[in-house]
Amino acid sequence: MLTGARRPHPAGTTATVPAADEAGTAADPEAETADRLAAAMVYGLSAEAVTWPKPGLVTAVSSGCHRDMDVYTLLRSSAVLQPAFRTAVLFGLRRGAAAPAARDFAELRAAGRRAEHAMLAATGGTNTHRGALFLGMLLCCAAGIEHAAGRPLEPEAVCRTAQEVSRDALSADLAAAGAGPSSVGLRAYAVHGLSGVRGEVLRGWPSLLGHGLPVLRTALAAGRPLREAVADTVLALMTVVEDTTVLNRGFDPERLETTKRQAAAALAAGGTATRRGRRLVGRMSRRLEQRQISPGGSADLTAMAVALHTWQTRSEATAPWKGDRRAQASA
Repeated sequence: MLTGARRPHPAGTTATVPAADEAGTAADPEAETADRLAAAMVYGLSAEAVTWPKPGLVTAVSSGCHRDMDVYTLLRSSAVLQPAFRTAVLFGLRRGAAAPAARDFAELRAAGRRAEHAMLAATGGTNTHRGALFLGMLLCCAAGIEHAAGRPLEPEAVCRTAQEVSRDALSADLAAAGAGPSSVGLRAYAVHGLSGVRGEVLRGWPSLLGHGLPVLRTALAAGRPLREAVADTVLALMTVVEDTTVLNRGFDPERLETTKRQAAAALAAGGTATRRGRRLVGRMSRRLEQRQISPGGSADLTAMAVALHTWQTRSEATAPWKGDRRAQASA
C-alpha cells in the first residue's frame, strides 16, 4: 500500500482526494474515465491471479507456496480494491492540472491505507495485494494526470509521471530506513541495500518497462494465448526484480539470486512456448514451493504490465477470449 508518515496540508487548504464512498458523486466525464481505468487495473490483477504456471505463486490450478490464500482470495481482493484505484484516477484528474501531485502525495497515501483495511477485511487478514495496491494507485494517479493533460496513456509517460509524483516521499522512506525499518522492504534496504518496489519506481520502472511489458507485448503480437503471455511476463520479471517478498520468510539474498537464475534458464529455453521451457518452469515451481519462495513483487509488476497494455490498447473487451480458448486447448 501507500504507506508512511502523513504530511500536513498547507494552511487554509483541505484534502481533495475523494473517499471511495464519495467517488460516485464525480462529474460524468471524470467518472467514466475513472471507472474505465480502475476496471482495467482490476483486470490486470485478475489476469495475473488466474494465470499458470507461475512458480511459487497462486494460480488458477495451485496455491503455490501459500497456505493462507487461493485464486478466489486473490479475485475477491482484486474486486475490493477497485474503488481505491478509482479514487487514485480521480485524484490525478482533479489535481494534475491544478498543482503538482507530489505535494499531495500524503493524501493519496492515506487513501491507500483505507484500501488496505478493506482488503484485509475481505481476505480475513491475509495480505494479498499490498504491493499491487501501492503500484496500482501510483499508476492510476499518473494515468489521471496524463489524461487531464490531454495526452495518450503511453506506458512510458504514465510511469514517468508516477515516478515524479512519488519521488520525494519514496526517497524519504529509504533515507529513514536505517533509523528503524518498519517493513520487510525497508529492512531489505537497510541491511542489504535492496530498494525493492520503491527503487523500481524511483529508477523509472526499469523492470516493468524494460522487461515485463516488452515480453507481454511481443507474445501477444505473435498471437500467443494471453495465459502464456502473462506467464512469460512473470518469468521475465523474476530475472531482474529486486523482489523483497522473496526474502520475507528467510531474509536471505541467496533466495533472490536463485529465483533470478532459475527464471532466466526457463525463459532462455523458450518459457511456456516450448516443451523444455515448460519442463524447467515445472522444476522451478517444485523447488520454490519446497523452499517457500513466493516472488510476489514480480506478480505485482506483471499485473501492472497488463493494466498499462490495456490502457494503451483498450483491449480489455477482447483480450481474454482469445487467450482463454487457446489456453483451454493447450491445457
